[in-house]
Amino acid sequence: MLHVLPLSVAADGVFTLSDRTEARARAPDPLTNAVALDVDTLMDARAVWKTPHATYTVADLPRFTLLDYNGAAIQAALLDSVVLAAEWRWPRVRLRVNENASYGQLSFESLPVLSTLGTPAPTPTPTGQPAPIQTAAQVALTPQSILYASSDTSVGSTLDVLPWTLIPRAGYLLTGGVNDAARQFLPLGKGPYVEALADDKLDTRNHVQTYLNASETSFSSGTEDLLLEVEERWRHRWSRKTETMLAGGGYAARTRDAFDAPDVFAFNGVAEAEFDHTFLRGVNTADMRLDVRMAPFINRLTGLVDEQIRGTVEAGWAHRKLKIRAFASAAESTQQGTATSSRLGLAEIDAAYKFSEALTVDGGFRALYQEQNSLGALPAGAASTDTNLPIVESSLAQGVFFIAVTVRAVKTKL
Repeated sequence: MLHVLPLSVAADGVFTLSDRTEARARAPDPLTNAVALDVDTLMDARAVWKTPHATYTVADLPRFTLLDYNGAAIQAALLDSVVLAAEWRWPRVRLRVNENASYGQLSFESLPVLSTLGTPAPTPTPTGQPAPIQTAAQVALTPQSILYASSDTSVGSTLDVLPWTLIPRAGYLLTGGVNDAARQFLPLGKGPYVEALADDKLDTRNHVQTYLNASETSFSSGTEDLLLEVEERWRHRWSRKTETMLAGGGYAARTRDAFDAPDVFAFNGVAEAEFDHTFLRGVNTADMRLDVRMAPFINRLTGLVDEQIRGTVEAGWAHRKLKIRAFASAAESTQQGTATSSRLGLAEIDAAYKFSEALTVDGGFRALYQEQNSLGALPAGAASTDTNLPIVESSLAQGVFFIAVTVRAVKTKL
């Protein structure tokens, strides 16, 4: 089989080069408690080769950020990301290999919630449903940029055995701070994961799916997690414009909050409901997605499994060259008041105008609010064996106004 995998000399290649430069005003800045000005530029250099039976992608995405350039706390951060992907296609089988890696200074000050304009849109799943909706994600509570590294290496396939579609994937994920200073805010986590989806197409309107997800993660802080989740999903297409999904299942988790700590086991149910609708009228198009779920998530700040309730809404409206998008997501731990519980809210609204294929201007507002509990220090005079440590709550609230220019400078055949 291997002789069909190398790139064919008959491949059609396309190289694209784009850049998005964003100017931001944030308040309050965690260091100065005043308005801070930032500038951020993200370049996307991407080459894609296609043959009748394969697609190869190589991309480099360097991001340069200049924070607080209007004050004494000015910071510069450079983060470089690389994407390598290959897909081979046969009549009933597809094989995919992916590598997404990043290294450099990462700043959590003003990361966008919505996908950056100019980057490739998420592709629908092989079963025809939309890509999974983005949800709230926690950020490290530090005003400084940190030295960060990540690597997500995976191999997956799609097997069509009508009426079934089987989609397994396995990989290894490494992400977090590189040095000790960075790991105080974002521990380095690493470990393997596997996931699989079995989709049974009952008819043109109904799909029944079985989803399995398992991962094992160890963190530099000493915590370890083993998480297994199983779901049964029912997708129903009410019309060409409306689709719903209901899911239920359960999970089992084993956590260890220190190298020498005992294992702690947890078992509980999971549930999810999703609604997708598209509006079409003349030159106007709109879409809306709603998602509510109760499920376990690995908290990258604490390294522990955290059961959360999350709600997300995403909507968009387009009229000719004008497009408006909005996103809001909220999450909180089901057990509040513990040493690892958290709350998080994210929102963003963005309006973009496409002047031409080469130039787009957009602007909008982002908001973030986050609470994260942790164990505090021993009270004065307490014995070192005292386990009644106080719970300390850290919070971050920030609003960001932004305006950006996206230039698609190059698109040429290779």
